[in-house]
Amino acid sequence: MTGTVNVSKLECADGSVIGVLELDNPAALNALSYVMIEQLYKQLNEWQMDDSIVAVFLHAKGDKAFCAGGDIQAIYRALENKEEDFDSAFSAMETFFDLEYRCDHLIHTYPKPIIAWGHGYLMGGGVGLFMGASHRVAETTTR
Repeated sequence: MTGTVNVSKLECADGSVIGVLELDNPAALNALSYVMIEQLYKQLNEWQMDDSIVAVFLHAKGDKAFCAGGDIQAIYRALENKEEDFDSAFSAMETFFDLEYRCDHLIHTYPKPIIAWGHGYLMGGGVGLFMGASHRVAETTTR
C-alpha cells in the first residue's frame, strides 16, 4: 500500500475554514510515498490561494507514528525493478526527494498558519513536515 492523504475541511463558527490533512499509511508508520507527497504539495498550493482557508491542521492516522519518514521500502522496490537501468532508477529517486524537499519548503514558507500534531515516531521526512509548520504540538509519546 502506498498510503494516501485524507483531505477535509473544518468550518468555524465565524465562517472561516481550517483545512485538515491526515497522513494515512499507519501500517507503514505513515511513511511518505511519492503519491502522499504529491497530494500534500498539491493541496497546500490550492489552499494558499483560497481566502476561505485560514489555517491548515496536519496530523496522522493511527497511534504509533506521525511519520517515520520517506517510504524507503517503496523506493527500494522501485530501484529493484529498475536495477538494469541505473539512470532511470536514479531519476526516480531524484524526483521523489525533489518533491519531498519542495513540499518541506512550502510548509516552512507557508503564508497561513500550519498546525502539526505529532505523536509516536517522528523521523526523517516526517521531521521535515513537522518542523516546517508554524505551530507544532508534540504529544508525550513523540520520539
